[in-house]
Amino acid sequence: MLETRRNPRPWIEANLWIRNKRRQVIPFILNEVQADYHAHATQWDVILKARQQGFTTFICGRFFADTLLRPNTTSVIVAHDTDSSEKIFRIVQLFWERLPEEERRRVGPPRFSNRREFLWPKINSQFYVGTAGALTFGRGQTINNLHCSEFAFWPKPEEALIALTEAVPADGRIVIESTANGIGNYFHDLWRAAKAGESRFAPHYYVWFESPEYAALVSEEEAGAWGEQLRRAGISPRF
Repeated sequence: MLETRRNPRPWIEANLWIRNKRRQVIPFILNEVQADYHAHATQWDVILKARQQGFTTFICGRFFADTLLRPNTTSVIVAHDTDSSEKIFRIVQLFWERLPEEERRRVGPPRFSNRREFLWPKINSQFYVGTAGALTFGRGQTINNLHCSEFAFWPKPEEALIALTEAVPADGRIVIESTANGIGNYFHDLWRAAKAGESRFAPHYYVWFESPEYAALVSEEEAGAWGEQLRRAGISPRF
């Protein structure tokens, strides 16, 4: 169990199911980008990414695993709008619905609420999906895992992040990810500080052609040219 907590990937791929872009429900096998981030993730991460690379799904899976494998854990995912938070919660619902019976018995039945929340009383763990601008946590509450999704599009992001991070203990995990939304905003400042080594966050950057399904649309030479332009700008793609 301790090894599984340290490296949840085998547990995720053995127990969780997802709905793919072809509307098929399939086992959750990490794609190349998800696997790379899993290998390089730190305790506090900020991710600048392309669209639809699977980061939200992977972070949901990673936090879901930690929530069920480690009693007394609270995991929170905050989306930028209500529609996105509902879509994210459906990912988590599918994780639970398709979870093997042995794992379901181990953690016990959850309580459901109309706030997009799972609470497992047997292990005292909770998974909650909320919306930026409508999410509040009371004084004294603890968030062990926090994911801020599409952070560049949050209303009042700095104010919201300060309030949320106050609930994260010293050993807690924070992932801030977003597609770009121009320059000069709070996410842009946060990213630049991480790149300069001026914050606690570790920067991770993934471009669109690092996903095989998109890379197939361009030649190797074109992808290489894109990569070279990024390197000249001081940004190195992973692959």
